[in-house]
Amino acid sequence: MTMSHDSREPSVGDGDRIGRLLKLAGRRQMPDPADMRRAREAARTEWTVAVRRRAWGGRWRLGLGAMAAAFCAIAAWISLRTPTAPATVADVATFQRVMGTVVVTSLGQGRQTVAGPGIRLKPGTRPEISIDSRAALTLIDGTAISFDRATAAVFESAHHVTLERGAAYIDSGRAAGAESALRVVTAFGAVRHLGTRFEVRIAAGSMRVRVRDGLVAVERGATRWTTPAGEALVLGASGTPSRERIATSGSEWRWVHELSGPFILEGATVQAFLDWIGGEQGWQWETADATLRARVDRIVLHGSIEGLTPEEALSAVLPAAGISYRREGTRLIIEAVRTRGR
Repeated sequence: MTMSHDSREPSVGDGDRIGRLLKLAGRRQMPDPADMRRAREAARTEWTVAVRRRAWGGRWRLGLGAMAAAFCAIAAWISLRTPTAPATVADVATFQRVMGTVVVTSLGQGRQTVAGPGIRLKPGTRPEISIDSRAALTLIDGTAISFDRATAAVFESAHHVTLERGAAYIDSGRAAGAESALRVVTAFGAVRHLGTRFEVRIAAGSMRVRVRDGLVAVERGATRWTTPAGEALVLGASGTPSRERIATSGSEWRWVHELSGPFILEGATVQAFLDWIGGEQGWQWETADATLRARVDRIVLHGSIEGLTPEEALSAVLPAAGISYRREGTRLIIEAVRTRGR
């Protein structure tokens, strides 16, 4: 038996042509190793099937074609596949103020000491506040969160913080909506704000939630309780929670005020000043009429309130700006100064 003249060994010229094709494809980002392995296995299978179907006389020619097709398919896949950049993990929070020293542990950078503002946190980061320190941070949606002394927490995401011990104070500010609601999870249950300001504190084998403004939901399993402003809910490891009335201002909230820092009066508007007073004291302010509201928005203040408490600052600043006020519970009502004879 003689071999047909069409049967031949693969020539060097064939290999050169395939090489040139691959060079023309250009240098590309290497694909995922698992995908490459699957492509090689598919090519090997195709080669085996093709060889078994043909007589010996056509094996080299068909094999060369199958290999060329497989190489071209891999080259085309590499060329057409959209390169995927390494996924970047978004920041979830930024330190705004640090009193003392805070130790932060993260997967990427290990343990580091934070002594000032500006440090950003990634998901999974665990700040630990020592017995003589405090810290204030802002989440990406604008929610402010402050940690008291001897506190440890984990930022699972921008909307989920696990409080291991200590206390956290949350001020949602303008952050509103279900997509921005922060969930504070503890060993005793989870707390979700509904547009509010509140404190979660773990102590003596229980969790205490104090609400200054708005409403919070406390959840454990399928059970859910709501707590309004001026109330504290205490939840132990088992059983139903107890409730008590609380003050929304005063010495119990002093640690939050100290951490927020002094208000810069010089150049601020009356509106900004009243917003600060409301936040510090847990009050909601309003004007007696629309005309006065427009005036309040325009008045620019000068001077300093350094060393004054929020209430002392209120009684000093507003009369100097030609404005009076009165309180009705947690409402701060702003009025125009009355002149004699009117």
